Amino acid sequence: MSERKIIGLSLASGGGRGMAHIGVLQVLTEHHIPIDMISGSSAGALVAAIYAAGTDLYMLEKYLCTLVPKDIIDPTMVTRGGIISGNKVSEIVRTLTHDLNIEQTKIPCFIGAADLETSEYHIFEHTKLYEAARASMAIPGVFTPVKIDGRWYIDGGTLQELPVEVLREHGADVVIGVDLSIKKRFTVTEDKAPGAHASLLRAFNMMQREITQLRQDRLDVRIKPDVSFMGMLSTAGTEEAIRIGRECAERALPEIEALLS
Repeated sequence: MSERKIIGLSLASGGGRGMAHIGVLQVLTEHHIPIDMISGSSAGALVAAIYAAGTDLYMLEKYLCTLVPKDIIDPTMVTRGGIISGNKVSEIVRTLTHDLNIEQTKIPCFIGAADLETSEYHIFEHTKLYEAARASMAIPGVFTPVKIDGRWYIDGGTLQELPVEVLREHGADVVIGVDLSIKKRFTVTEDKAPGAHASLLRAFNMMQREITQLRQDRLDVRIKPDVSFMGMLSTAGTEEAIRIGRECAERALPEIEALLS
């Protein structure tokens, strides 16, 4: 009897759209699709960290559906590198990951962030899960950068929206990616320039979409939930985003099962 194929799951960045990752994970778990390793950038890093720590997905859904913006947004001075300090998010993720280190997870978990000095995508190996996840979601200009072991990091999605290569390098035979990139039309009125926040987030989305398209052929299965209604820091719509993630994962099941048979 041949050995079972090793499966890696890569979760994309996408702010509030990352809620769809939870629905995907629920369906894969319910259908006994084994996830041997997981990777993620930004919002995908948060969900990957929480899943790898062993947190119950249905408890997680119930909790996230109770959140409102003030639970995650803590304004700070723009001169500190971002308008949101990220301390509230850090505490939430620390609790949901049981304050574990990356090397203590139930499956290998690869979280990456962009090193501001070297411009390289750095995979964390020996830090707290919540610290790595917080660094990976440090959207430039929005969340303050994070310093770990003497180095400053920003959002992993600036370099790899879907971190696939690290899964291949660690032996994944089949890589499933949850792609949250969008092509939402950006409306600009002739008499009024778009705001700084809207322009920044739109530019970030465009950049991520181009990066993802360059890596399309590196996935075996692409799950692409349309949750474009979720904003970068959305909490309203969480239940709907999870439902859509579930539906997309269910449609992908035949393709996944065919690859594993």
